[in-house]
Amino acid sequence: MPVVAVCSACATPPRSVAGSRPTVTALADAVAAGVSGQEPASTGFAEDVAIAAERDVSTVVPVRDGNGAFAPG
Repeated sequence: MPVVAVCSACATPPRSVAGSRPTVTALADAVAAGVSGQEPASTGFAEDVAIAAERDVSTVVPVRDGNGAFAPG
């Protein structure tokens, strides 16, 4: 069964059937329902929360430089 990490403040974590992945909608709903999603949404950043919950949409990953800052790469 896949493991899904969801913050303890989320109202309802996404459900998954054995051998399958939670749906993108369930994941986005769980992120939006949590405190970490509600706070930025309440200050006008709901679209950023939705983007943060997107899955399998990029072929690149963030890279940090030697000082811990994000670096082009």
